[in-house]
Amino acid sequence: MALSPLYLIDKSAWEQRHYDDRARQRAGELREAGQLAICMVTVAELLYSARNVEEMDLDQARLAELAFLPMTPAAEQEVVALLRGLAARGQHWGRPIPDLLVAAIAKTHGAVVLHYDHDFDLIASVSGQPQEWIIPRDTGHGRGHQA
Repeated sequence: MALSPLYLIDKSAWEQRHYDDRARQRAGELREAGQLAICMVTVAELLYSARNVEEMDLDQARLAELAFLPMTPAAEQEVVALLRGLAARGQHWGRPIPDLLVAAIAKTHGAVVLHYDHDFDLIASVSGQPQEWIIPRDTGHGRGHQA
């Protein structure tokens, strides 16, 4: 049985694990506690980044061990709400669509977004949803931008 809350890991946080022991430790703790989740958006991004089919199979096996949060009709509506909220502030341009999808899925499932990407700070300022940097901003690989 998973503990509350669930943490929906974004590609930026997943990738940060390759570069930083703190990120590896945080993701490992959440995984061991049954609190780490994944969604199809992040699965697709990670599998797309695989160098070959063998690496893809290995990644897919690791990801299959995590809880899975599906895209729902409510999450689809939340994407539109996020875009409208950002547009009202003139900040919808340049936001990566995968980040909006991950945020919407997390929000509708009551999960915390676990990331290493400044866009989630901006999204959360509109949505009010919980989010957490896997390691402190600007301390890891990529300096807090998409890894």
